[in-house]
Amino acid sequence: MESLRKAVQGSSHGVLVSTGCLGKLLDCRRRHGLYAAVQPCAVDRRPSGPVARLGPIANVADAEALSAWLRRGMPDDGTLPDRLRAVPSPAGAAHLN
Repeated sequence: MESLRKAVQGSSHGVLVSTGCLGKLLDCRRRHGLYAAVQPCAVDRRPSGPVARLGPIANVADAEALSAWLRRGMPDDGTLPDRLRAVPSPAGAAHLN
């Protein structure tokens, strides 16, 4: 969590919230670890891109890879390992905004 916290703190508009499983957004009951849902936003916090569902974040290396990807601005360039791209819940994913 600490590397994720630092990545969010380094963002001028980032917010980190800890919660239980977001069952309608993520299928997080099958594999153990932390899960995240992140969405790029404009200065006024309006969404500027799609939600990225991430996890499971199972160890420090996973958290550091995710943190580095967040600090780079969530690029869609293949730098985020596929194992960290979570699937939406079977019921479908609700929009965050």
